[in-house]
Amino acid sequence: MAATKGGYRYAVPRLPRPLARRPRLSERLASAVPLVVVRGPVGIGKSTLVAQWFACIPEDLDAAWVTLDEEVHSATRLWEEIGRALAVAGVVTPFGDGGTSRRAIRHAVQAWQAPLVVVVERYEQIRDSEADRGIAELLRSCPNLRVVVCARDDMRLREACRLQGVESDVIGVRDLLLTRDETQALFESFGLVLDRQQLDDLHRETGGWPAILWAIGDALAHEPSPWTQPVDEVVREHAHDWVRNQVLSALAPVGISERVFRFTVLEQFDDDVARFVNGGVNPRSVIDCLVSHGLLMPTPVGTRRSYAWPRLVRSAMLSLFATEMPHARRTLEKDLAGWFLERGDHARALTHALAGGDLGRAAAAVEDGWLALLAGHHQALEAFFESLPAADLARRRKLRTIKELSVSLLGAPAGSQGTREVLGRTELELIGRSTDARTALDDGLLALLSLRLKGDPAQAREVALRLTSIATAARTAHPDEVDDLLCPVFKEAGVVHLLAGETQKASDSLLSAYETSAECVVPGARTGISAVLGLTFAVEGDFAAGDEWIAQHGAEACESPGTELLGSRLAHTAQALLAAERLDRCGAYEALERESRSATPPSDLWFYDLFARAQTELLWGDRIGVLHQLSAERARRAHGLEPGSFAEALLVSLEVDLLLSLRATSRAGALLATVTSEQPLVDLARARLALAIGDHAAAQRVAGGRRWDESCSRRVRADLKLTYAAALLADGRTAVAVPELTRLLTLADSGVYRPFALVPRDLLVEAADVVPAMGRVIDVLDASGIGDVLPRQVEFVELTPREEVVLAALATDRSLEEIARTLYVSVNTVKTQTRSLYRKLGVRSREEAVQSAAVRGMLPPAGDAAGGPG
Repeated sequence: MAATKGGYRYAVPRLPRPLARRPRLSERLASAVPLVVVRGPVGIGKSTLVAQWFACIPEDLDAAWVTLDEEVHSATRLWEEIGRALAVAGVVTPFGDGGTSRRAIRHAVQAWQAPLVVVVERYEQIRDSEADRGIAELLRSCPNLRVVVCARDDMRLREACRLQGVESDVIGVRDLLLTRDETQALFESFGLVLDRQQLDDLHRETGGWPAILWAIGDALAHEPSPWTQPVDEVVREHAHDWVRNQVLSALAPVGISERVFRFTVLEQFDDDVARFVNGGVNPRSVIDCLVSHGLLMPTPVGTRRSYAWPRLVRSAMLSLFATEMPHARRTLEKDLAGWFLERGDHARALTHALAGGDLGRAAAAVEDGWLALLAGHHQALEAFFESLPAADLARRRKLRTIKELSVSLLGAPAGSQGTREVLGRTELELIGRSTDARTALDDGLLALLSLRLKGDPAQAREVALRLTSIATAARTAHPDEVDDLLCPVFKEAGVVHLLAGETQKASDSLLSAYETSAECVVPGARTGISAVLGLTFAVEGDFAAGDEWIAQHGAEACESPGTELLGSRLAHTAQALLAAERLDRCGAYEALERESRSATPPSDLWFYDLFARAQTELLWGDRIGVLHQLSAERARRAHGLEPGSFAEALLVSLEVDLLLSLRATSRAGALLATVTSEQPLVDLARARLALAIGDHAAAQRVAGGRRWDESCSRRVRADLKLTYAAALLADGRTAVAVPELTRLLTLADSGVYRPFALVPRDLLVEAADVVPAMGRVIDVLDASGIGDVLPRQVEFVELTPREEVVLAALATDRSLEEIARTLYVSVNTVKTQTRSLYRKLGVRSREEAVQSAAVRGMLPPAGDAAGGPG
């Protein structure tokens, strides 16, 4: 390079040594893209990267470099500097007076013809949009030219190129941060060896920031015993030095002052809060200075301007603020907590209140904004409850309830915190009587979630009905006062109804939740609600609506990140149920596989997962395996399965179907004998058992003798009607059965065949003689690989409880004497009970008895054999 006046501006900056190679970025710089912008703040390594690449460009590529100084702001001065750089580099003949216009440069570059690259460093100095348009036009008219720009922040130039049809690429902050491998290579070039833990800690603490990593490596390379301090302390020390010596010194004319430090309290902020932080004075000069140095990154949020700090820069500056001006920082944190609290931003109010040690404002933020905080700010809630004195927590019931919910969301088992009743009966009665609808909905929603957590479905349903009524009225009368609470209230009420199997009420509430989700404070509410709606309609039997909402969920999931936490598991369950209804074996198993791989744990709707799996296995798969899974799950969750609940009825009906498919009518009868529920599902199980053992009159009475109310879904009603028609056929009442079967064939017309698969096949064949359309159903069942799932006329053997214990003992290798001692009875008593068993089973020996009982499914699963008194 020529040693002319100011010639350093046209020379490649001196590279620090050593350096780590960065081929992933060098390839992008060497690409054929006409414009590459390398953008980032002080210390991110823009110039170092480009200089490193510049030093290795091929000899047949002509190149020039210019570093703009603080006096270069206009387009005219830019073209003068580029012209001098081209001349100093020997690419073109030096321009004469007035010869450095854009036109002159364009003619010179076009005449040169050979490939040419020009690097312009510190482009953020240029404030003239004419310069941006000029570079875009120059690149468009000179195919042999490429321009690489280093800037702290500049999007105008790329936009100008886009308008001119010139392709561009940007290497931003995320790209410039060193990867783990590059970090390791850099330290190896310093002669420093990092073990895996040190590398992980170093990369986590620095975020890959090049200037910090280089400073740490250079310092440790000169120490006889590096790594004597923990990695986080090493990083903090060098980050503070770098901020003092490099960052703050570059912030002229603002300089090192409280004005800069105050902004570091905010991780992200807009103009309104910036003015508050700046003492009510227009903060534009400070913000513009920070942006021009690349230390604040503009991040548009809707139509507002917003700004964010690089994590490491903010962390170091915030720490310096706390060290040098502790009182000022704590005061500002408290003031910000109050400012955000007034504006309803409870998450940031809580964060700043905790940082300022203001537990009063922190408690107010938690009590007012608990719903949004529970949805996505568990760490802040945990920090608050750790800071809150136990005496204060004991005096505030609402805070205790919120803490229980937050602990539950973090993985503690439901029902393990405190007593069962969260709010007393008197307090529950007060819900809905408040003159303030917002207070009623907020307190009621908290009570509803708490009651669900504590396993009190009756009270939860009572509160859900009351809240739905209040929310519906408030939606019309006071929408602006409660708009952010309507969606969660309707949604949680819908889930309570779905837990109770009340699918019609559930769908009504959930549809209202979806309609009001625009104002919901819970992130991704629409995505989660659409999944629950898909499951609700699949359980109800409205399969067209189920398909529609699952498709809606899929579309929303593609548009928003983090949807795995917002209902995907329920969506997979719904897909499996819908596929099973249509006898789509592949679709059902694929959906179950996706559900099993879901990262989210089962919710309190867990029994629907089992429902989908059991239905699929009943039709095609491992019935014994899923039967054992059902039995184990019912035993594991016995404390939470309320007698008479929908969950109990669903699991019992599934277990009965599986037992009947295995010809285990005795065990099915014994199971139903323990259930007193009046749920339609239980009656369906009773009707199927009666049909299987040949009690056709009982099957007709149970399946067809009740006028089902709204608690019975269309899906269960169709199963009951089909079972009733099958019982009529089996009883020889074909003329009565034909109209029922004809009406039920509308299911097949809509593509739903599963209910027909659960009717004994010989009865369907018999029905086809009088209802020819039934033949098409039989053909579909055969083509789907489904055999005769539920049997007809299976012998029913009923044992006494003592005979069941003796039978289980006979299946072991113990002698009669050992069995008698275990049961605390005489050997003669055991012999008498054994003879009674043989007579009922129609066998003559112990071996035959065990074999016959096993075929009938009368023995418990392996490992459950009686080992003591029954």
